Amino acid sequence: MSLNHAIFHGRLGNNPEITTMPNGKERVRFSIAVDRNYKDQDGNRPTDWISVIIWGSANYARKVNLAKGDSVIVSGRMENNTWTDNNGLPRTATTLNCSEIHLTAKKGDRKSDKDQAAEAAFQNTTPQDDDDFPF
Repeated sequence: MSLNHAIFHGRLGNNPEITTMPNGKERVRFSIAVDRNYKDQDGNRPTDWISVIIWGSANYARKVNLAKGDSVIVSGRMENNTWTDNNGLPRTATTLNCSEIHLTAKKGDRKSDKDQAAEAAFQNTTPQDDDDFPF
């Protein structure tokens, strides 16, 4: 049995782009910035950018007015997509095919109780050094 399920908590790096496909299905695309739980030698937390796609309906994105800087928790399946670009070069992109999204704070809001609880829960379950890993 295999399992492909990922959960990320981060801030939108851009406003969601909503596109209606020729078959009438809607697609929402955006990226989120996810900080790592350590600081580099310069004292900065490295950031990973996660591309997110939601297929089917853009109702939630419209309802809560998702925007750049909003804090969200997204979950779904990670997918590797390959294609050949206009110059004939092979390209690959990894994207989260989102099945669930929760707004935890609007941009500019002080950290909400949900944000603080999510961060605390993650910190309590994240191994802090290599000795904590079972392999």
